[in-house]
Amino acid sequence: MDTYRVFFRNAFGIVGRQDFRAGDERAAVAMADILCEACSDKCDSFDLWRGVRCVVQQRAPRFPRLRADAIAPEGQSVLIECEEAIRKSQWTVASSDRLLIRLAELRARSRPRDAGASSQRDRQAQRA
Repeated sequence: MDTYRVFFRNAFGIVGRQDFRAGDERAAVAMADILCEACSDKCDSFDLWRGVRCVVQQRAPRFPRLRADAIAPEGQSVLIECEEAIRKSQWTVASSDRLLIRLAELRARSRPRDAGASSQRDRQAQRA
């Protein structure tokens, strides 16, 4: 896995930044797209970098096509971590109302799976 950095932009310049790990560039671009869309009330485009190499330069998110549920389960946990980190940052995008809504949706979607998995583990432990 490589480390990527997404910069969120609006007409005034860079309004946020977040580092994350992804298995390949395609997954990283998808993650950056979803993160930018989640903050789209505060930003309108993003740049994506892998080290000193620019992967995507100032592109608007393609949110009609990409949704968070299109990302593998392990990627969704990275997405939640990134959105939480953005929310806690001092950047302009931290005040995004849309981000808060998306984060709540992701957390709600991830809870049933976690709860179901722990219930199944509990039942297996009782049988043993």
